[in-house]
Amino acid sequence: MNRNKKNYIPFFILLIIHTLLLIYTFYKNQDRKRLTILLLSGMGLCFLFEYIVLSLFSAYRYKPKLFLNKDLDNFFGAILSQAVFVPFTAAFLTAFNLSWKWKAFFALYFAAIEKIFLKLKIHQNNWWKTKFTATLIPLYFYINDIWYNQLKIGTPIFQFGSLFLAILVNGMNLFYSMSIVRKFRFGLGRWHNWKEHFKIGPLYSIALSLATASIIKNDSTINGMAKAFAFTKIMDLLVMKTGIAKQNFRHTLINNSIHVLIIYLATRFKKWIYIDLKRQKETLTTLADSEEAST
Repeated sequence: MNRNKKNYIPFFILLIIHTLLLIYTFYKNQDRKRLTILLLSGMGLCFLFEYIVLSLFSAYRYKPKLFLNKDLDNFFGAILSQAVFVPFTAAFLTAFNLSWKWKAFFALYFAAIEKIFLKLKIHQNNWWKTKFTATLIPLYFYINDIWYNQLKIGTPIFQFGSLFLAILVNGMNLFYSMSIVRKFRFGLGRWHNWKEHFKIGPLYSIALSLATASIIKNDSTINGMAKAFAFTKIMDLLVMKTGIAKQNFRHTLINNSIHVLIIYLATRFKKWIYIDLKRQKETLTTLADSEEAST
C-alpha cells in the first residue's frame, strides 16, 4: 500500500471539526455526566452496528492508508467515521434539543461526505448505498434523543444498556490498541489474520462487557470487582486453550492491568448512572416542587 498518498487528511480534518463540536457541546451544557454516558452509549451502538455491516457483511471499505494492512486500515477508517464523527454529532444535536431540520441537515451532510469520499477513492461501497446513510443517520439521531430522555427518567433497561455500552466502548478501544501493537490477536486456526480478528474479537468484548455490567450493577464493592476479574481470567483461559487468541495474551501485567482498569471504570459508570444521575433527578424534582409551591 502506498502511504504517500494523503488519504488520511480528509479523515483528520473531520476529526478536528467534530472534536471541536463536541468540546463546544460540553462547554455549553452543564449536564456533563449524563452527556458522557449518552456519548459512550451512542458510540457503543455504532460499534455494534459497524460490527454487523462491516466486520460480518463487508458493506464498504475505508482507505485512510495509515496502516500497511488493508483490513486494519479499513477498521481504523470505520471507527473514525461511524464511532466518532456520527456519535459526536448526535451528542451535539441531543444536548441542544435541535429540531428535525438540523437532523436532516446533518444527514445530508454525512451523505455528501460519503459521496466526496467515494469521489476521492478513500471510501468504497460494496453493497452499501449512500441512500442508506441518509435514511439511517436521522433514525440514529432520534434514538439518541430517546436514550437521553430515558436516562433522565431512569428507565432500568436504558440504565443497564448504558452501563454495558460504556464498558464495551472502553474495553474495545483498549484491547484493539493492544492488538495493534501486537500484544494479541483473535482468530481461527494456526494463523490469525485481521479479518478474523475483527469478526471474533468483538464477541469476546461483548461477552466480557455483559458479564462485567451484570456483576458490577449488583455489586460494585471490592468483592464485585474481584468476581468480575475472576470471570475475565476464565474467559482469557478459554480463548487461550481453544486457540482463539494467541501471542502475548497470557497472565501478563499489561493484560491484567487492562482488565482491572475496565472493571474500575465500570464501577465509576455504575455510580454515575445509578446514583449520581438519580440524585440529580431528585434534586431537580425537589426544586421544581418548591417553585410550584411558592407560586
